[in-house]
Amino acid sequence: MALVIKQNRGIHSRTRKRKSSTHECVEERASRKRSKADSSESDNNTDEDAELEDIPRHATWEAEDPNQMHFLLPLKTKFGIVHQSAVLREQAYEEDSDKELEEVQETEPSLAPQQQPTPQVAAEPSSPVLTVAQLFARRQAKLDEKKQTIADLSTQIINNPEENIGLLKKLRSLCGEKDADVAITVRKYAMISLAAVVKDITPTYRIQDWKEIDKGVKLSKDVLRLRQFEQSLLSNYRLFLELLDKTVQAGLKEKDKVSSKRNRKSALTLLEGGEDILQSSLQGLAEVALTCLCDLVVSLSHFNFCNNILVILVPRMNSKALDGKVSQLCCGAIEKLFEGDMVGEVSLEAVQLITKMVKGKNYKARPEVLRTFLHLQLQHVGEQVGAQGSYETEESKAKRKELKMKILKMSKGQRKRLKEEKKLDQELRETEAVERTEKKSKFQTETIKLVFLTYFRILKHATNSPLLPSVLEGLAKFAHLINIDFFQDLMSVLHSLAEAGTLSNRECMLCVLTAFEILSGQGAALNIDSRQFYTQLYEATLQLDALSQKEDVVLAMDCLDRMMRKRREVSMLRIFGFVKRLATVSLQVLPGASLAILATIRKFMNTYSQCQQLLDTECIAGELFRPDVLDPEMSRANSTVLWELSLQQQHYEPTVKAFATHVLLGVPSQGKGSLHAELARKTCSELLSISEVTSSSYLAPPHPHPSQRASSNKRGLYYYSDRGLKNQLIQQAASFEMNNSIDFVYRKQ
Repeated sequence: MALVIKQNRGIHSRTRKRKSSTHECVEERASRKRSKADSSESDNNTDEDAELEDIPRHATWEAEDPNQMHFLLPLKTKFGIVHQSAVLREQAYEEDSDKELEEVQETEPSLAPQQQPTPQVAAEPSSPVLTVAQLFARRQAKLDEKKQTIADLSTQIINNPEENIGLLKKLRSLCGEKDADVAITVRKYAMISLAAVVKDITPTYRIQDWKEIDKGVKLSKDVLRLRQFEQSLLSNYRLFLELLDKTVQAGLKEKDKVSSKRNRKSALTLLEGGEDILQSSLQGLAEVALTCLCDLVVSLSHFNFCNNILVILVPRMNSKALDGKVSQLCCGAIEKLFEGDMVGEVSLEAVQLITKMVKGKNYKARPEVLRTFLHLQLQHVGEQVGAQGSYETEESKAKRKELKMKILKMSKGQRKRLKEEKKLDQELRETEAVERTEKKSKFQTETIKLVFLTYFRILKHATNSPLLPSVLEGLAKFAHLINIDFFQDLMSVLHSLAEAGTLSNRECMLCVLTAFEILSGQGAALNIDSRQFYTQLYEATLQLDALSQKEDVVLAMDCLDRMMRKRREVSMLRIFGFVKRLATVSLQVLPGASLAILATIRKFMNTYSQCQQLLDTECIAGELFRPDVLDPEMSRANSTVLWELSLQQQHYEPTVKAFATHVLLGVPSQGKGSLHAELARKTCSELLSISEVTSSSYLAPPHPHPSQRASSNKRGLYYYSDRGLKNQLIQQAASFEMNNSIDFVYRKQ
């Protein structure tokens, strides 16, 4: 590098020397011309010029250091060409020298590009590097400051909402925090706090738009202050809901149909410096925002924008995002909304949106969507309501007659006063939000119409829909509200579904439960044969085993309970068949299910005293028991005994052993074999939760006798040491005849 710089400087000095020699020649010529022109002047001038000519001349560029001179453009005058130069500063000279070096390097291709000097950049002062502990402490300090700010703002708003309503905007601005260190955490805290504050300060009535109503009306200061508070609360609440909706869309990667692609990248997804938030962080933020929306729709169902929140939540009831957490949150919120809505107005809006969404999905939605209908409060459907909006009882009719007689005896002034009192009473009822029965009946009747319309469409057009179990559960619950004109068609549809063989065991029992519910109410007057449903229940009960869900056992017991309500319609042969079937199933289920089944057998024994003959082992049966027959009346269960109870007496679970002994002794109410009062009052669902063990521990084989333990030989084959027992089992298997009658049946795999 040093050699290259020396060569460049030598070239630069040689070029300057050449330029100086050419300038000297031009100056000598110009001086000769001037001497000839001045020859005609006076002698004094010639003497002075001669003296000046004798003085040696020096160029102006030689007066200074040539390294600090800069040559300017020459000037042409009548005396000749005048060359100009200027003194350079050190910095300017360095820049010119660098440019000349670049020109020389371009003209000399022999120089390698690797030998070119690299410019040195002045190093900026570096910030101190922080350790992980220092970074964590700095973040914690920022977070504590933001948390304190959120707490202060929330406290001030709650303490005096009317005067500090403007602080809602500051609290809402924290929901868009952009500090990269604490952005996500602060936004979560701000959303949850703002939702809690809004729930606390929101009035119990729906705020109206008073701008047009109060136009041209002079208001007092108190009323004006109240109007300003309501409008400010309403605007902040609307903006907060919009912010939550955008946060959910950004976290779940949903497309915004309204905004364009440019506006879709909202400021909510950006941090300081324009950096994007990680998608995993946005998902957590979206979950918090969705939780706030669910909480608001349940708590503020009476307030403004409730329908807007439902529009946000209902489509996401069928979402698979976040491993089903989104659907679980939305369905849970709708269920709580249905349970708390006693009037039915908000429930009607939600049911309309759900039915529209399910129809748009071609009835291929999640079963949890329609399962929310089971939580509807429908106590006032189609009630006969009087003219005054109340029930027309005998007492109310007598009071109305008495009031009419009093009005006839009143004077004109008294009647006028009574009319004004009625008007005032009606206004007071409206302000206190006292809902009339007529309004409840109207909303709930429209709701149940939409529910049944959805159910019947699925039964008719979408029998393979995953919503079918939810439809059958809904029909079983609301069967008493179905019009009697649809009973015949509905029963035929249920029977065809059960006979098709495409339903699961649970769905088949749901069909039976729906049919029993229909026939127990208004359908009892119809001439409908229910024998086919008893046959289906008899077959479905045998499918219960140790792997069955708790809900399936409870459902089977509910079906049998519905059957026992019709004591006159059910024959004793059918009762004997179901009791024997229950005793058989009790051996193949878990202890909790065994308790529920034994409790049902106990109920049969108490209801039908003839079942005691199944405990008599000394009677002689005239016929043979047929467990393979599908019809319980044709199984001849009266010819057998409940030998399964003797096995249950040896159960390892003490409660099961006590229950089996109680049933085997004839269900005594007191004395030996009687049950404890608390245990006797428990329902099937309560008994299922008394003793719950894992299926693996329940199905584990018992330890063999020490004399019969298996041992292994060198080849790894296991054999029993008791060869006599092994030979005896082989002989019994060889002599077994299929024609022999057996008192049990195996489930086909």
